[in-house]
Amino acid sequence: MKKIIIWSAASLLALLLLVQCKPNNEKTETVKTVEAVKENTNSHQVTVKEVLNANAYTYLLVTEGEKEYWIAVPKSDVKVGKTYTYEGGMEMKKFESKDLKRTFDSVLFVEGIVDPNAPVITEKTIDPKTIINSTQLSKGITLAKGAISLHDLFSGRDKLEGKTVILTGKVIKFMPEIMNKNWIHLQDGTSYNGFNDITITSLEKVKVDAIVTLKGTVVLNKDLGSGYKYDILIEDAVVVK
Repeated sequence: MKKIIIWSAASLLALLLLVQCKPNNEKTETVKTVEAVKENTNSHQVTVKEVLNANAYTYLLVTEGEKEYWIAVPKSDVKVGKTYTYEGGMEMKKFESKDLKRTFDSVLFVEGIVDPNAPVITEKTIDPKTIINSTQLSKGITLAKGAISLHDLFSGRDKLEGKTVILTGKVIKFMPEIMNKNWIHLQDGTSYNGFNDITITSLEKVKVDAIVTLKGTVVLNKDLGSGYKYDILIEDAVVVK
């Protein structure tokens, strides 16, 4: 009788161990599933309900499922009723648009939207060497005294971290008054490993297509949240005249 009791107790213990292992496996799978869903929430598909054009931005009232909210993109030709996609975004609460003389309870600033139904444009094949590694400045751009090219900036980024640099280039994009700063995209025609555009924060105001010289501090691996991450960023830049 004792042998039967001992065997039963051992069997029960083994069964309990098997049952206890199962929740751990399910928990692991659940965590993986949640992580996978989280990774895919950066992309959004929205339908435009209203369009307001300002000097630098286009403000869009959009719907996404049952949600309705405002987003802002660099001035673009956007159609009411059409569906677009975007990724990331930086939310600004109680944002005042001086152009529109209106304060939004919340606006999500995104770098751009994509028309998923737009026709695909086929480009001619370009020699990869001219894209990956170019030291040739664009026509009309001459580096100011003490300035370096974007090729030199990107290729020497590790040695330049925390240092002040001077850059001369053409303003490709200007996004004012985000997080109390103006955001400038600059190009000079040079590139390194495919990088040919630098993002710069500044209190200065510049015009798109203008050729300017800016001096600022090199910052690496900057994470501002909301999907805005920069491998390299120039901060607090001032115009050099």
